[in-house]
Amino acid sequence: MDEAATREAVATTEVLAPYVLPAARTSGLRPSIETALHVLLPHTVVVHVHGTGSIAAGLSDAALGAVQELSARFDTVVVPYAKPGVELARAVLDRTPPDLTAERPLVLILRNHGLVVGASDTATAAEILDEVESTLRRTGAPVADLADDAGPVCPPGSVDATAAAVLCAGALTPDSAVFLGPRPFGRIDRGPAPEDGGSPHAGFVADDGSVWLRPGLGADEREVAASLVDVARQVEDRRVVTLTDDHIDALINWEAEKWRQQLKR
Repeated sequence: MDEAATREAVATTEVLAPYVLPAARTSGLRPSIETALHVLLPHTVVVHVHGTGSIAAGLSDAALGAVQELSARFDTVVVPYAKPGVELARAVLDRTPPDLTAERPLVLILRNHGLVVGASDTATAAEILDEVESTLRRTGAPVADLADDAGPVCPPGSVDATAAAVLCAGALTPDSAVFLGPRPFGRIDRGPAPEDGGSPHAGFVADDGSVWLRPGLGADEREVAASLVDVARQVEDRRVVTLTDDHIDALINWEAEKWRQQLKR
């Protein structure tokens, strides 16, 4: 990207293709929808991830307390949910320190979304990313298994009552909304998952604590669903904030999302 021109453009538009450098235009792809988030921060390295610990912390006001546990050697800011892209970038700028510099590392906990780390070099960014996620994660290694489309992604006993309530509360993140719909998970007495294509749910939590996915989901959908299970297992309080109907409509009907779906086909 033409960095200077892009930085000026994102204040008014999400149409950033004109600012792609000529050498990069042959791919036919568009700039990432998060280009504004990256270009408006002064850091040399800006890393944006959907980490299980940071997403779980950002599902409730627990994120505000979690900040107190993080190191004082970098700035940490909790950002309320905003639609990815220009709206999110503006929400970040509204809350970042006024004396923000490229030398001082920055951590952004994005409510219902993920984590951003800004730093002067990749080694520092990676170190801070690991530190923050390690601090925010509550449980051990993920248990989701995507290998078998016919079996559960999590065996019995994997999901307790709190995690089940979180999974079935609604769309927790933009990815869960666009890949799995407004209500990604529902409840069943026991597996396997129903094959009824008319179900509004992509995944199901059984009474024995196992988790099943509807047969026929694509690889991307299965991966997002499994990641949500891992997120839910980090949450200590079932009273989480989900995306509203307006949030979901804005994502699903977003021109950028429709373009992504067309590209996938």
